[in-house]
Amino acid sequence: SWLVPAAFLPALGAASLVPAAAYASSMPDHRPFLDKCGTLKKEPVAADTLLKMTGKQPVKQALFFEDPLCPTCRAFHQRLGVEGVLERLDVQLALFPLDSECNWMLSSAMHPGACTVSKAVICGNERARQVLEWAYDEQDVLGRAGKAGAPTLRAVIEKRWGADFIKCIDSNETKQTLNKHLHFAAENGIAVSTPQVFLGKQRICDEDTDMGLRYTLRHLAPEVVP
Repeated sequence: SWLVPAAFLPALGAASLVPAAAYASSMPDHRPFLDKCGTLKKEPVAADTLLKMTGKQPVKQALFFEDPLCPTCRAFHQRLGVEGVLERLDVQLALFPLDSECNWMLSSAMHPGACTVSKAVICGNERARQVLEWAYDEQDVLGRAGKAGAPTLRAVIEKRWGADFIKCIDSNETKQTLNKHLHFAAENGIAVSTPQVFLGKQRICDEDTDMGLRYTLRHLAPEVVP
């Protein structure tokens, strides 16, 4: 009879839920550790020439150190966009390319070409976010071009953004701006790893920029979570 298995369903459900509840209750509470990963040492000033990426409904200041050829940065940035968090942030962006061509904190390039792509983001000016997100969308292509050499990478950038971008990339002003970003990172003791994220002055732990991001935001800045 169908009544027999039906009678066992509640018991089976209880048998599944009780161990799950016991496991959940035994898990450690990570909330006290969310704000233990440091704070910003030096706040940005106009002379640091950081880039602005202000969302449509900003309710919280944030500071990002990002490399446009960093896969983890791409995943982090895209997750913020998908979840609607990016539009609630008033972001200052410090470019931190992991490329020894411009970054003296490295002995070799982790992401060849990242200095050139970072300069392209700077050349975007008020379109910096658009250029950065293009770089993330085309990261695989740009990464291969960076490994192939400067002419190949510059050709990819010029095809999308035009010859004026190449002139801007080559300018002393752009080089100096990127150098200021790197000095700002050094003054704040930023590890040679990206992304590095601050909500206000509070640094977000590295592991919380990945799978634990939404949990962390709900506890440290619930106003930015739709």
